[in-house]
Amino acid sequence: MADILIGDVDDRTMELLRRRAQRHGHSLETFLLEALKGLAQDETAALDDAQPFGSWLYALSRPGVDLEEGLHWLSKTWNTSVFTDS
Repeated sequence: MADILIGDVDDRTMELLRRRAQRHGHSLETFLLEALKGLAQDETAALDDAQPFGSWLYALSRPGVDLEEGLHWLSKTWNTSVFTDS
């Protein structure tokens, strides 16, 4: 197992995280570990796993589909701004 050390966490953030962990009935370490596992799991669901690109492209190109919304979703999924002006 690897260890992660995060420095420069301000006191307010630490206290809020401790409170949140306590509300969920976990230690801070367990709460943060579960949050990190969730984030990592999100990465394993690649775009092609969620919907093959060809199917997504076909669905997006049908009449009545909001192209801007589709491109916004794609840019968030790929974590890039290549497809948007902002």
